[in-house]
Amino acid sequence: MGNTLRQAFAKAIFTLLFVSAGSIVALAVTPSVRGTLPSVVMESSGLAYTGGYSFWTHNDGYGDENLYHVSHTGSLTTTVEVLGATNHDWEDLAQDAGKNYLYIGDFGNNNCDRTNLRVYRIPHPSNITGSTVTAEAIYFTYPDQTRFPSPWMNFDVESFFHFAGKLYLFTKADGGAIGYTKMYSLPDQPGTYTATLVDSFYTNDRTTSADISPDGTSMIMMSNNRLHLFRNFAGDNFFGGQYTKITISGSWTQKEAVSFRGDNEIFMSEEDNGAGAKLYSIDMTPWIPMATTSTFSSARNAEDYIIFPNPANAYFSAKFTGAGVSHSELKLYDLTGQLVKQVSGDAGVSTLRMETATLPAGVYFYKLLADDREVRTARMVITH
Repeated sequence: MGNTLRQAFAKAIFTLLFVSAGSIVALAVTPSVRGTLPSVVMESSGLAYTGGYSFWTHNDGYGDENLYHVSHTGSLTTTVEVLGATNHDWEDLAQDAGKNYLYIGDFGNNNCDRTNLRVYRIPHPSNITGSTVTAEAIYFTYPDQTRFPSPWMNFDVESFFHFAGKLYLFTKADGGAIGYTKMYSLPDQPGTYTATLVDSFYTNDRTTSADISPDGTSMIMMSNNRLHLFRNFAGDNFFGGQYTKITISGSWTQKEAVSFRGDNEIFMSEEDNGAGAKLYSIDMTPWIPMATTSTFSSARNAEDYIIFPNPANAYFSAKFTGAGVSHSELKLYDLTGQLVKQVSGDAGVSTLRMETATLPAGVYFYKLLADDREVRTARMVITH
């Protein structure tokens, strides 16, 4: 499908729902059913795109130590047995950018009582011949868990991805802990580690899978009925990027896995609800535009722009310290992606000032554009 048709189709299936004037904008999208997974995959819990239109997936538990290679319509093409591994509760798949290794997250922990958490690393099965592959283990514990089981049920992880030499894990909270998803990091090498608690984010749901785009500029966390999209973050400050919350429309199903197929399309899989486990796709171009330039203008460096103060009270400013800019814009968005305020300047204006005294305190995201190019997007905290 060409880009024009893809974008037209995407616009036809997503809606903007305005509750009332001045209220939060709720974004929604209806995924496309692409096929049904083979019956041997009853509980697809991980999905990793391998190129073309094919994916690796696996079952959640059942003592099934196999990986299944399926087409985008769900047809089974290859089965690979993982030796030296036990499927206690496999929950997600991750792979490095070069697809040298595939990582299997054996960290499902519904009762928050496991003391044998691990990630298995295997040579990427797309690169091997034969029907078996041998795993190495990355063992880990959480730095903030001291009781087993924990009465604070936020130590179940069902989502992770690989980025810049590390694994990033995301919790699926339960009970009174539902609300915040915690993010931990781990080395991607076999060994025994204490995970690093990096950050947390208020999703107000239970995260079942996560992935990062091939170009490393977009990250998605998924629940059964929502997508949490973060874009244009700096380094691994994923939650500091531009945030968009998207509701998955249609009948509720237990969606357990998400994978980017390119930078602007995702696939999702679900557990069998009695009618077969489905594969879905979503065109993300309404929220992840086709890239024509990098996040930072090639003609200027990131340090050419200074944003201060952050946190802001009555105002914050964007100052241009490098070469002159013919036209500039500073835009502020709320957590739903709705534009709240904007200011602009023409040639000769070196500082843009945005008044924030009348805005509610909270977390926002700003976008700075110079000569019609997006040069910086990051989180802005407003306090009063």
